[in-house]
Amino acid sequence: MKHSFGKTMDEKEYESFKNSYNERILEANKYLQSKEKAVNLGITTYSDLVQRDDENEKLNNLRYKIFHEEGVNVFWEIQAQNHMLESYNYKDDQNYGSNDFFITKDTKDRLKEIANNGSYFSSLIFDNYNELIKYTVFLIILSIAIMISPLFIKDKQNKLVYLQYSSKIGRNLFKKKLSGALIASFLLITGQLTIFFILYSTNDTHIFSDMNVSSFYSGFTSWFDITFGEYIIITIALTYLLGFIFTIITAFLSSIVPNYLTIIGIQVPIMFVTFTYALKYFIERLTEITLPSYFLHISYTILVFVIISMIVIKWKKEKKIDILY
Repeated sequence: MKHSFGKTMDEKEYESFKNSYNERILEANKYLQSKEKAVNLGITTYSDLVQRDDENEKLNNLRYKIFHEEGVNVFWEIQAQNHMLESYNYKDDQNYGSNDFFITKDTKDRLKEIANNGSYFSSLIFDNYNELIKYTVFLIILSIAIMISPLFIKDKQNKLVYLQYSSKIGRNLFKKKLSGALIASFLLITGQLTIFFILYSTNDTHIFSDMNVSSFYSGFTSWFDITFGEYIIITIALTYLLGFIFTIITAFLSSIVPNYLTIIGIQVPIMFVTFTYALKYFIERLTEITLPSYFLHISYTILVFVIISMIVIKWKKEKKIDILY
């Protein structure tokens, strides 16, 4: 389809696609009619194979053999094409029916715009990438938490804080350690993302990088016209941003808690909330129409503001802290 139609499908191309679907149906029928086991069961057409719902062990075995053991491509292709044709037929009636958001004039206009943009980007590709990047980001955040947690706790356990706060150089260690932690996090994020994308490249999805992620077939509608390649770049940028945010949070916790047990007790619920909710809204559902169009900008602005405030407050406190701390 990508080589035949390009990035979008118009009405003329839809008819061509429909004709290729009918040709595949004939090809599947011809295949079934050449198989003695299928004919003996009265299965001579594709519709017979998939629509008969009687409990027949021989029929179930035949289906399994065709789809899984023999892996006849045409049967899989028919299923995919059928799904796409149905999606195209109902593209003008898109309604999420979701309680996640209220259907407003803006959302209706955007849904109508997507229905007419002709993009046929697949949900299989989009959902697969989102699922993989979500777990990768969580692994990065978890790695950062493990790596940065000892940053200040080790000094407290070794009673080095008394030496540090008795000198001007020692009082600057917070800033230097935080800078070192951010550099280490940058290298860790870069390394893990590099490994991820080397492995992900084997999926050969790069041919879809110029396609609009919002389509009648993707099940995803963005407020913005962004391509799959641009979407990947956005997730990479936000992965770095989230990584730095969690680096600062972990460093801040490390500077105020007395031991490892305490910081672990605090981080466990943070990790749970991150994986269950934060990644869902900050990575997995980027710019989705079920969220306000300004959600991404405001939420990350608030996060960055809070983190910067934490650094400023802590740095001012470091300058004035008593040596008996």
